[in-house]
Amino acid sequence: MATNELLLDVAGLSVRHGRVPALAGIDLQLRQGEAIGLLGANGAGKTTLLNALSGFLPHEAGVVRLFGKPARAGAPHRVAQAGLLQVSQDRDLFGDLSVRDNLRLGCLARAKARYDRNLERVFGYFPRLQERMEQRAATMSGGEQQMLAIGRALMAEPRIILLDEPSAGLSPLFVQEIGAMMQALKREGEVALVLVEQNMRLAAQVVDRFYMLRAGQVVAQGPAAELDRDYEHLAREYYL
Repeated sequence: MATNELLLDVAGLSVRHGRVPALAGIDLQLRQGEAIGLLGANGAGKTTLLNALSGFLPHEAGVVRLFGKPARAGAPHRVAQAGLLQVSQDRDLFGDLSVRDNLRLGCLARAKARYDRNLERVFGYFPRLQERMEQRAATMSGGEQQMLAIGRALMAEPRIILLDEPSAGLSPLFVQEIGAMMQALKREGEVALVLVEQNMRLAAQVVDRFYMLRAGQVVAQGPAAELDRDYEHLAREYYL
């Protein structure tokens, strides 16, 4: 597969929450092996955009093309089956099930026959999940739950993963481990990433390009190098 294949093409996307405009005229693209960041203050529209891309929210206007085909709003199961998986802020784990069972559920829609292979892959990123295979998800720490949520998504062999603030509320050690995992995914080039993240320093280590959102619109975009070089300016301009 060509490394520059266009996987996600969004043109003029607009979404409303009732009568309130939530997104207005969003344009973005994501290519094979690429990682892009969606940045901005709380309420800027980042999570709304992820939910629209996943099929959970209807589009008032605009087009989302996923793997070269129009993606239909209201059909998140079809979006997931096509190869786009979202890891939400809530993680959406089955708390009463074990780590093993949560991971097994991840592969059912797309990769049931490759459970063992994908399990080893997940253990490569998150060795501590292997140590806790029989532990109930609800009894794990926040960082471990985040690892499990990402691991479950990886079990489905996604082509795109949407990560909604994966570092939120985690200790520096877990943030480092999650960051290392995202960097490894990008190096391998098999999974493209869309990262929503308040931690601009972490985003700068992972993404190739960023889109800055404010009030549901893209107000700035550029290469990841700008996140390090102009960190203070961007923070003052778009977060305060």
